[in-house]
Amino acid sequence: MKLTPPLNKKVIFQVAFLAIVITLFIIKTCSPKEETTELTGADSVDVYLTQALHKPLSNDSPASAHRILGVSSYETAFPDINDEQLVSARRHGIKPQQKRQQLNAFAKNDLEIVYRCSFYCLDKLKNSVPYLVPRAKKLLDVIGRNFADSLRTKHLPQARLTVTSVLRTIDDVNNMQGSNVNSTPNSCHFYGTTFDISYTRYQPSVSIDGKPLRLVRDDTLKWVLSEVLRDLRQAGACHVKHEKKQGCFHITVK
Repeated sequence: MKLTPPLNKKVIFQVAFLAIVITLFIIKTCSPKEETTELTGADSVDVYLTQALHKPLSNDSPASAHRILGVSSYETAFPDINDEQLVSARRHGIKPQQKRQQLNAFAKNDLEIVYRCSFYCLDKLKNSVPYLVPRAKKLLDVIGRNFADSLRTKHLPQARLTVTSVLRTIDDVNNMQGSNVNSTPNSCHFYGTTFDISYTRYQPSVSIDGKPLRLVRDDTLKWVLSEVLRDLRQAGACHVKHEKKQGCFHITVK
């Protein structure tokens, strides 16, 4: 009787490996596909900002206040010069306009008006108009919400941010050349992607009789605001420049 030679170990391994591959392929093919969300394939920064806006605010302060840390250096934490911000401004913004009347063509579909709200107020806008492209408006709203949330977790009274500059026309910048050392013919403010937030002026919450509930030093509020901006910048949502002479953070959405 002739004996059948034993199977080679290499052949056994190849057969077993092939069987595993076929099994995994069948399982993957037959498994139900996960449902895609509305955000699938969308711009990552826009998704990040949209999710941040839908995140509920904290209703109660934590039992123990979070520490106020600020940043080690404003110049190091917020170094984004105009040329760097200009790249994102041109990518996401409108075409620069000579006169304010020309913005009417963009106001309906490409720009959103910026109103004062519970998170921020508008300064007297002499050299800009309160318009931003939608992604920049989202960024401003997220900054305001995160600032309010941070004040709450640090057991500080609420205060609104002050927006000092928004969208500018070419005429606006030309009129500023003599009075604002930071104005530039290549301004990011042309594109509706950029805004300035004061770090020296805040509007504190007031009681029924109109008196501030509790005064907080502007330096303290600047430390809190710097934490909020640092986190958003590190997340890749924006550019930030610390402007010394103008007393503001110059911010452009990415």
